[in-house]
Amino acid sequence: MRAFNRYILFLVLAAFAINTAIAFVAPNDLTVFFTANVLAFLVITVLHAYLNPRARQSLNAIGIVLFGGFLVIVILKAVDVLSKK
Repeated sequence: MRAFNRYILFLVLAAFAINTAIAFVAPNDLTVFFTANVLAFLVITVLHAYLNPRARQSLNAIGIVLFGGFLVIVILKAVDVLSKK
C-alpha cells in the first residue's frame, strides 16, 4: 500500500471513529465535531510527514486553514466564557 493511500485510510478511519463517538456524547455541538476532526487531521498529517514534497505542501496549506478555524472557535468560546461573569 502506498504512503498516500495509507494516509487517506487513516484519515477515514479516524474520522469515522471520532464522529461515531461524538455522536453518542454531544450530538448537537458542531464545534466539538470540527475541533476533534481538525486535531485528528493535524496529528495524522504530522505522522505521515514522509509524503512527497508537493503533497506535503498542499496538506500544510489545508492544515493552516483548518488550524485558523480551530483558533476562531477557541477565541469565540473564550470570549463567551469571559463575558458570562
